[in-house]
Amino acid sequence: MKAKAIALDMDGTLLNEENKVADNVVSLLQHLQQKENIRVFIASGRTRQEIEDVLPDELKPDGIVSANGMGSYIGDETLEEYTINPALVQNTIEEAREKGIYYEAHPLHGERFALKEDRTFFRELLAQPRPDSLMENELHSRREAVDHLIQWTSEPRYQGNVKIYFFSMSVEEIEAWKETLQQKASDDQFSTSSSSMHNVEIMAHGISKATGVSRLLKKYDLAPSQLMAVGDGENDLPMLDLAGHAVAMQNAEHLVKSAVDEVTAYSYKENGLFLFLKDYFEME
Repeated sequence: MKAKAIALDMDGTLLNEENKVADNVVSLLQHLQQKENIRVFIASGRTRQEIEDVLPDELKPDGIVSANGMGSYIGDETLEEYTINPALVQNTIEEAREKGIYYEAHPLHGERFALKEDRTFFRELLAQPRPDSLMENELHSRREAVDHLIQWTSEPRYQGNVKIYFFSMSVEEIEAWKETLQQKASDDQFSTSSSSMHNVEIMAHGISKATGVSRLLKKYDLAPSQLMAVGDGENDLPMLDLAGHAVAMQNAEHLVKSAVDEVTAYSYKENGLFLFLKDYFEME
């Protein structure tokens, strides 16, 4: 049975190395929506604003799950929105700064922020040579954030945030930070999620891409068995586990590849999503 809905991760899946959706992918998804009556969902670790910043105007998803499940939307309709405890936001940012960890706080509405005095440190960090384990598009996103997207402030807004994103050029450093966060999570009741080996995010307890996608499926009267999900990172695992047909990108981490029904033949750098969907849906 062919899928009736597709949930797509963005970074490392839907987006190419330049953080754009290729024209042929846009055309293919439009065809699936209009000719095959297939629902197309975007399920990303990005906030809604970050998603809309990179989605081309002509691509109209049937639903969006943002910030790893912290928001679920169909068009202008809000299905669910959550925010993080303000004290937790303040505490984790302060500790990240003490440890020299890159961070971004993402509000439900408005621009992400970081403290003004950390701007030079962030730039120096991102000027280091890129390790092989760091995907080009993630480094590109961080540099773009520092140069254009972060609101540098001396008055941080600890209320109303949907996620805190942490990043390091060092896998060892971010792994140590993950352990620190996991120790805190047992007391402060929050979840952590990673989309690559170089980052970790915190969000409300019990929230994931799967909870958001489940909300979309219910709205469209579809069952998880009718869903195909495609992703590449650890934060995609709950969504992949939910789906009747789970697909990992060729560039996915080993943990993700071992948990799915199928792996694409090509990576996000090689138009992998387009080629997989074209073959799966037997399109000329």
